[in-house]
Amino acid sequence: MMSRLLSLCFSIIIFFSCTAPIDIDTRDSELVIVIYGCLTDENRYQSVRITSSSPYFDDKENSLVTDANVRINDSEGNEYGMLYGENGYYFSKSRFAVRPGITYHLRVDVDFDKDGTPETYEAATTISPVLTMDSIAVKPINIMGFRHYSLNVFAQDPPETKDFYLFRFFINDSLSNNQISNYVVTDDEFFNGSYLENTVYYFEDITDENVVEKNKDNDNVYMVSPGDRIRLQVLSIEEGYYKFINECSSEMRGENPMFGGPPSNISTNLTNGAIGYFTGYCIYEKTTVVP
Repeated sequence: MMSRLLSLCFSIIIFFSCTAPIDIDTRDSELVIVIYGCLTDENRYQSVRITSSSPYFDDKENSLVTDANVRINDSEGNEYGMLYGENGYYFSKSRFAVRPGITYHLRVDVDFDKDGTPETYEAATTISPVLTMDSIAVKPINIMGFRHYSLNVFAQDPPETKDFYLFRFFINDSLSNNQISNYVVTDDEFFNGSYLENTVYYFEDITDENVVEKNKDNDNVYMVSPGDRIRLQVLSIEEGYYKFINECSSEMRGENPMFGGPPSNISTNLTNGAIGYFTGYCIYEKTTVVP
């Protein structure tokens, strides 16, 4: 079970373009199909990536699955065929955008174990309504003698539903927190139905030499300077994907050896022993400038 869990974490790291070698000893494990897809409300060629898990942690790309039959159907009767592109990605034959309240069903048929009979893997996701942000703001703040910038969001959380959010930020059009271990996610347990005036993230001040020196070897710190353009996206995600992100992040950071529980399989909504996740979400974004 542990080997399978580590294989999943490695697959997710590769999907999010983490190229740093990871040196962790693991046992051999049976190869498992890894399926990952994120549909969005952007009118584009939607994609699903299919690979094979790896028995060891190393810096090599997982084996690609290139001969699968992949299709997506929605609850309104539409079907979207998908064709293989490159690097394990299958792309829809035409552009389409997901819509709130609609359920999308993924089916993958492939002879993964090479026994002459295709296996079927399925998953479904229902799109949550978008959270509309009124505005965002970046404000300077001093903490323990160091200068920071807080990224704040202003929005009305809907009172009727339990909601889950993923925040992505871009610095001068470059996506910064693009690895799952750096994702900023939250639910609305403590602010359901309230007006949000919350801090999403704290940036470091690149003009402060002490701050730069302190974080020179920390790749997980994001620095900004006055005049930088900040674009914040809020993604309205489903509860299962929220749990998936938290579990992946926890396993990649490692559990507390004394107080942490035993390792367990990371959540998935895929059937037939596949690992990964199939999801979809709406995106809303706002832009501001560092003062």
